[in-house]
Amino acid sequence: MEKPTYKIVRNLNGDRAVRLENGTTIPAAIARSSCGPNKWLSEIKCKCRDCGEVFLLRDLGETGQRCEFCLHIVATYKWMGDSATATVEND
Repeated sequence: MEKPTYKIVRNLNGDRAVRLENGTTIPAAIARSSCGPNKWLSEIKCKCRDCGEVFLLRDLGETGQRCEFCLHIVATYKWMGDSATATVEND
């Protein structure tokens, strides 16, 4: 089976999706977990949304947007909340 032509597109939030030549748009979160005859979707190379390193789509976290390292950073900042931007003053 030959792979269809595709293009990586972004929505207004910057989230990526795969648009096939027939106009079908598949969110990256779904494309990353494709298997069987559509496994090629998960093997598309894409840049991490934050660090810019190239990964296979299946390796870009559950949303298909960020690598494991950047996902960890985002989760840490969410967990820390406002303290992530706090400054420390010297006595």
